[in-house]
Amino acid sequence: MKKKNILILDYSVDRNATSDIRPWMPKDADLTSLFIDTEASFPLDLNKKRFTHVIHSGSALGINETMPFTARAVCFIKECVESGVPQMGICYGHQLICLALLGPKAVRTSPTGFEVGWKAVDFLEGAQARFGVRAKETVWQYHFDEVIQLPGGSELLATSSHSEIQSYINAKLGLFGTQFHPEFDREGGNRAFEEERPFIEKHRFNVDKIVQQGPTFDVSRCLFNFFMTEF
Repeated sequence: MKKKNILILDYSVDRNATSDIRPWMPKDADLTSLFIDTEASFPLDLNKKRFTHVIHSGSALGINETMPFTARAVCFIKECVESGVPQMGICYGHQLICLALLGPKAVRTSPTGFEVGWKAVDFLEGAQARFGVRAKETVWQYHFDEVIQLPGGSELLATSSHSEIQSYINAKLGLFGTQFHPEFDREGGNRAFEEERPFIEKHRFNVDKIVQQGPTFDVSRCLFNFFMTEF
């Protein structure tokens, strides 16, 4: 089996996304991580590194705000599609991929507001077969924005009453996206909620109740393994 050469693009403001994702990567993989905050964060020769997989992380940034790196990120995402490099997007990264390929019409601030906590999503039949999950499972959510349009040929994998597009796959374009955060198991996810307690409670959510819950399946291992083996 070909050795994985993985690139993590870390858009997190506090630079912690890589440490949350790294434990779920293949132990023998070559792993490169870049913190993205400026145009210069994207080396011009980045696509010459022969990465086998690219992961775009989540972020506290809003997808509707143009950042110094946005134009370069859009170019890089398109280059990956053209060269056949599989890409996984998580929350902000998921939104960024759709923005890059479809433009601003593909994303928006969710009209249903802030979604935070361990929340149920509905997995469609195709996803149930692929992931070995039940029709309804609980995952880690923390977002204000959402994707409302997917690239042509995409298959919806998961949905919810809050955001219709919770997960999708596009085999032709080598894309896999999740609105939720698969990098968090119960321990890591609840630690993150505790760290964000003041902000969450400012928005009138009860953190004490949130941290009594957790995921209903091994979402981290399941979805990252899926991305590494499906493409």
